[in-house]
Amino acid sequence: MRFINQNLHHTRHELQGGQIMSKGQVEFTKDNEYYTPKQVVDFFGQFDYDPATTKEKAKEFGITTYDTIETDGLKQDWTKYKKIWINPPFTEKHKFLEKAYKTYLENPYINIYILFPIEFLTTKRFYEITKNVGGKLYIPGGRIPFESGLGKKGKSPAFGSIILKVQNKWEVEIIDIENFKNKGNDKKWMINIPK
Repeated sequence: MRFINQNLHHTRHELQGGQIMSKGQVEFTKDNEYYTPKQVVDFFGQFDYDPATTKEKAKEFGITTYDTIETDGLKQDWTKYKKIWINPPFTEKHKFLEKAYKTYLENPYINIYILFPIEFLTTKRFYEITKNVGGKLYIPGGRIPFESGLGKKGKSPAFGSIILKVQNKWEVEIIDIENFKNKGNDKKWMINIPK
């Protein structure tokens, strides 16, 4: 995940791998950026845009059009792309989710995938943004081994992650985190949520 360094007050925290983490608030003491491993992105196919990445990660993932912190993907037009991958900055995940749904409503032929901490699904912000649309939740069968911004393999964060595909109905799919293979053989089930 791409986290932005914040100096925030903590009521409860735990120290993990140079990071102080707390529910709803994050402070980093060393490495403040963690990136999605290539095999996770590859599991979902080829993407033509990423609004929240670095030049190096876009090149590694084969994404030719991208935005960084400096070019601010939230200010760009996403409707012209076919398939978008987003691993948003931790403190702005709700803004990227909101923009993804607005983009989808303008052009429902776009495939947008967003990686989030799983706890974000239980927030009022998530509910308010997604309540009138839908999404496919890809639940990894384990923690994603994120890569450190310092170029070393990072420890899994103190929370699980989930990948959301923006769409007009709700579905859930369990995916194999170990090797991201056998997609067709994983457990799948549909969740019907009344509107």
